[in-house]
Amino acid sequence: MKLPVSAIVVGYNEARLLKNSLPMLAFCSEILYFDLGSEDDSREVAASFGASVILHEKVDSCEWIHAKFANSIQHEWLLITDPDELLSQELIDEISMLFNEPDQLKEVGEITAPWIFYFKNRKLTGTHWGGISRRTLLVHHKRFEFKTLIHVGRKVLPGYSTFHIEYTGKNFIHHYWMSGYKKLFEKHLRYLRNEGEARYKTGRRATIKGIITEPYRSFKYSYKSRQGYKDGFTGLFLSAFWAWYECTAQIKNYNYQRSAKKK
Repeated sequence: MKLPVSAIVVGYNEARLLKNSLPMLAFCSEILYFDLGSEDDSREVAASFGASVILHEKVDSCEWIHAKFANSIQHEWLLITDPDELLSQELIDEISMLFNEPDQLKEVGEITAPWIFYFKNRKLTGTHWGGISRRTLLVHHKRFEFKTLIHVGRKVLPGYSTFHIEYTGKNFIHHYWMSGYKKLFEKHLRYLRNEGEARYKTGRRATIKGIITEPYRSFKYSYKSRQGYKDGFTGLFLSAFWAWYECTAQIKNYNYQRSAKKK
């Protein structure tokens, strides 16, 4: 049965992933696929699964798309997902049950779901990304705010609540996060172009002392506190990568705040 839900998917050259992820969105009454100029057959694949294909100029993050088009969908509820994410059938069944009991969602602005990351098709046990985390999956677009800020551009409007789908073992989002090292660096270098502005506009400030100590703090957090050592060499590498990313993001934040003070 189709649910009164619109899904937005943003992609670039990800036809292979779309073939797996889009069939799991068949429960959505509307699927909008925003293509950022793919050179493979992503648009044809999306259309074959009933998605409306919209060409869009390339952007650094899908937050830009969500902020621009969230109010243009057919339904009040919006499902946010990526080509590299696969919703389990158990999770879809729980979503269906929620919508069959609409009183549960009267004052809800967002629904979060369990989220598990894979690196090179292997489930991560530890590191910053490993284990069972959660993310926003569905939002009521009239009760939710999107901003064009990377990683921090979403929040529930005052007066509305968040509904958490609790993890029961199989009801989660499979996030086939990175297929390899090249994609890992490409994607995060793109994120870093906007990280300084996003952190500054959400009140975060960087200091020289913080920048110097950040690599140690982040590595310790990812490798020891989040048990990155359980993933062997991959855990060691990703913990070092996280330390590099957070330190670089701090530098971006510091440079942005200096520029802002001069204006």
